[in-house]
Amino acid sequence: MKKFFKFGCLGVIGLVVLIVIIGIVGSSGGDDKVSTGAKPATTDAKKETPKDDGSKKIDASKQQKEILGLKVGLGEIKIKKDKIQVGINLENTTKKKLSFYPDQGSAVIGDMQIDANLFLTDGKVGGDIQGGVKQDGVIEFLAPDNKEIDVKSVKEIKLIFGDVTTDDYMNSKEVEFAIPVK
Repeated sequence: MKKFFKFGCLGVIGLVVLIVIIGIVGSSGGDDKVSTGAKPATTDAKKETPKDDGSKKIDASKQQKEILGLKVGLGEIKIKKDKIQVGINLENTTKKKLSFYPDQGSAVIGDMQIDANLFLTDGKVGGDIQGGVKQDGVIEFLAPDNKEIDVKSVKEIKLIFGDVTTDDYMNSKEVEFAIPVK
């Protein structure tokens, strides 16, 4: 009985480790580059020739808001049949901590709401952001099971990122963007 329990536990642990490894490897698709809109650290980036995969990219870098001292800017948005990737950059211009969780937000396309997948978010975006800190990354919104996004028919994306909250919890304001798609 003890041997069975020991090998059963090891088997479960091994299975969990295998699932985590597959998840990490599977989510690191190299062809899904989306700009966050933040200033690059170096200008040594290679130019890649885009391939036609049925997706659509939108430059939303002119979309910026300042909410309670948090500058929220968008970068590129990539629409694919199974997901939407949104580049985002944040800067806390205050001296105090602000709380913001855009990687738990949602996007609305027509009559479909798709939620962000915080586990697939690339980069550090959100949470408790200390005064003077800048963050950027790419948030992924996955289409619901058994549904696809009709990339060609998307006319607008409404991004609902949630609230920015001050460190004393006395002030809170929602961050939303409506992005026209051409």
